[in-house]
Amino acid sequence: MQFAEIMNNKTENPIKISRNDLASVAGIATESLIRTLSGFKKEGLIDIEGRNIKIKELKALQYVN
Repeated sequence: MQFAEIMNNKTENPIKISRNDLASVAGIATESLIRTLSGFKKEGLIDIEGRNIKIKELKALQYVN
């Protein structure tokens, strides 16, 4: 969420970043990041196409622990 706010103020625009880079920013293993993103996608919170991540449900993501 913080990365999205810094890089892109509009949630309708996708965030373009590699999984490795995003994992590094988050301070977690790439495998953990991929599992988390897959879960978010399954829940309908985000869309993923290649390196592009689009936030669909910003308010719901704010409440994810």
